[in-house]
Amino acid sequence: MEIYAAGDFHRVDMRTIAREAGMSFRTIYRYFGDKESLLFYFIQYWLGGLYPAALKPLDGDGDLRSKLLGVLKLHFEFYEKNPNVGRIIFMTVPLERWMRDPSYAQRELMLRMLKAISDAQQQGELRYDLDSRLILDMFNAIFNRAFLMWEYRRRSYSLTAQAELLLSVLWNGVIANKPPAKSTVEAAVKKASARKTAAK
Repeated sequence: MEIYAAGDFHRVDMRTIAREAGMSFRTIYRYFGDKESLLFYFIQYWLGGLYPAALKPLDGDGDLRSKLLGVLKLHFEFYEKNPNVGRIIFMTVPLERWMRDPSYAQRELMLRMLKAISDAQQQGELRYDLDSRLILDMFNAIFNRAFLMWEYRRRSYSLTAQAELLLSVLWNGVIANKPPAKSTVEAAVKKASARKTAAK
């Protein structure tokens, strides 16, 4: 973790990892083959400390906003406690290569999130004119960018404390546009009718 988090992925070599880990190069090479496979294996291993705990807010009843906020807070708490894992995932891992590895998809999390979003759309809680995958992508982009800026600003504030405000920006964009109340519509019609009468 220290070696991958410290700098450029391309400068990392298996021999250095073997030496720092106190293992033989042949042993590591036999099990993993190359530094990419080694890294992606350990990303999956490190994220075991985040999942399935981060999925628990999606269980049970409650509105989607509260569930998403719970998921976001748990992610932020995890990366505040494990900043090197965040550095590797968001900063040093070569994304083009990682996307080819099964560990990138995080299928259980994505499928659970998509279902929660789709259910909220069907219940009229979220805009139905948006693809559920777009809403999920926007949610993921929030904590990706939030972590990068937290690192850039030298971790000078609480990442977790940003969760409520960041989610509110997303939520205001995806919440369903509720039609005006009947009384509001009637008042508007009467006002327009009064204006027409006065004009005559």
